[in-house]
Amino acid sequence: MKIQSFLFLMLSFVFCRCATSIPCEKKVIERNLFEEYFSIAENYKNLENYSKAIEYYKKTLTSDSLNDYAFYEIALCNVYLKNWDEAQSSFEQLLQNDLENTTLKTSLAYIEAMRGNLEEAENLYSYLYENNSDDSSILKNLIAVLVSEKKYEEANEKFKIFEEKFPDEESIPAVKKKLEELLPVQNAEYEQEASSVEEEME
Repeated sequence: MKIQSFLFLMLSFVFCRCATSIPCEKKVIERNLFEEYFSIAENYKNLENYSKAIEYYKKTLTSDSLNDYAFYEIALCNVYLKNWDEAQSSFEQLLQNDLENTTLKTSLAYIEAMRGNLEEAENLYSYLYENNSDDSSILKNLIAVLVSEKKYEEANEKFKIFEEKFPDEESIPAVKKKLEELLPVQNAEYEQEASSVEEEME
């Protein structure tokens, strides 16, 4: 009887120990920790404390379920911080695993524009527009790049398409006003250049 009582106590003890150590407990704890880090990172990003957000996003990079999300958010935060090299490297790495992702390609076009590589940005946005003609943001960004390149006539032609296809876009009045200011300036420059050429030929 004493042996049975002892055995009962021991078995109960072992059972209780097992009950407090559930299968895959370590993975569950890690997952919860990663999710907590990700949540903290999101809060910092919402507060526009991007450096701190990156710090916490990096803590989740070893999580299988959060890795891609965190990597993308790190790239995005680097854009906000104007860390163009880091952002470009991250987006290019993500693109290798998702070659048709328009968001990633658009992000790279934006980075090229912000770095002053306007010709490359124009090429990227033009390609994106050809394949995503119903995306107003791509066409609007292409117009902005053309304006930055002082290609006002081309920008104006694209703007006419933009205005027709997306009449409800809030940016239309501002873009229209800007182009109306710039086109006469460009025409005047052309006239001045033509006049100079004529004088040289006389």
